[in-house]
Amino acid sequence: MPSSDRSSISITTAHDIVRVWNLPQMHCQKDVFEYLGLSTDSGTMTFYRQQAEEITGKTLLPHTNKSNYVTRTERENLPPLTNQIDVSKNPYTMVVFSDAHFEGHETPSYKILLKIIKELTLTRELKCVVANGDIMDMSILSSFAKFHTEIRPKERTVQQEILDSQKQINKIQKVINNAKYPIKQIATFGNHETRISKVAMSWGRAFEDLEAFKIQNLFPDWCWAMSHLLDDTVMIKHRMRGGVHTAYQNSMRAGIHIVTGHTHQLNARTFNTYSTSSMSIQTGHLSEAYHPYLEDNVANDWNNGFAVITVDPKEKTVHPELVQVSNYHGTAYFRGKKYKA
Repeated sequence: MPSSDRSSISITTAHDIVRVWNLPQMHCQKDVFEYLGLSTDSGTMTFYRQQAEEITGKTLLPHTNKSNYVTRTERENLPPLTNQIDVSKNPYTMVVFSDAHFEGHETPSYKILLKIIKELTLTRELKCVVANGDIMDMSILSSFAKFHTEIRPKERTVQQEILDSQKQINKIQKVINNAKYPIKQIATFGNHETRISKVAMSWGRAFEDLEAFKIQNLFPDWCWAMSHLLDDTVMIKHRMRGGVHTAYQNSMRAGIHIVTGHTHQLNARTFNTYSTSSMSIQTGHLSEAYHPYLEDNVANDWNNGFAVITVDPKEKTVHPELVQVSNYHGTAYFRGKKYKA
């Protein structure tokens, strides 16, 4: 329920929201409200959007669903869903994190992420924050065998996972909102989030367009897509290739700078030809160092952390700063400064 201190919007404002909603440059509802000079508080935006729908009789679809609905067969034959975003014409900084697998408590990596995002807003250099897949874990929907029940923690329900993830994403949202200047928020679909829609699809086509199963509706302040191309310079997606040579394979095959998650590896690799140079950046993970499905083995190439990346749209270059977090000590170094969780 909206809070009682939120005033109703005028008929003119309601029609302005509907008019601006489907402009090509609007990638999420926050873009709409920034464009109109309205509050970008998450609850207020939702309240105003609902009022605009009531006043105008129009339904405002999430921005990744503005196109007409298609059948499952048609969807499978569509090209990859790449969202093109113009962040800035000048060099800027973005923070990319992935594979948080939020479990209801704050890991050292997550706490340090919040601190560094806040610091980068103080200099106003931060222009974009990216949640690059697997915000949620959804282990209860996993297709992996349910063995080792004696060592598996009690699995949370889907609703519990959603609430835990929303709580931790909202803390990131709060830091961004406190910056008092526009910061793009984009997110990619990870393989763990899509477990929800896969379960729905397994029940039959009757459930394929059910709004409740769409991740972007759970996190409406973030611009969702399978892939995002920023300033025609760098591609961001949850995963491309896999294995220990992921960074090399991605840089060789993408033909453009690319940032991925999924592997829990934290590294960067360049691939050069006579005429081009492309970089592949992997952004580690924010989750615990141990997961039950590791069967008490060490994940040799996993690294806790995230990436701070400077993008130069004019030169078409990217410059990564990898923030590796020690789970044991709860510390990390960034630009010569020590951070403690």
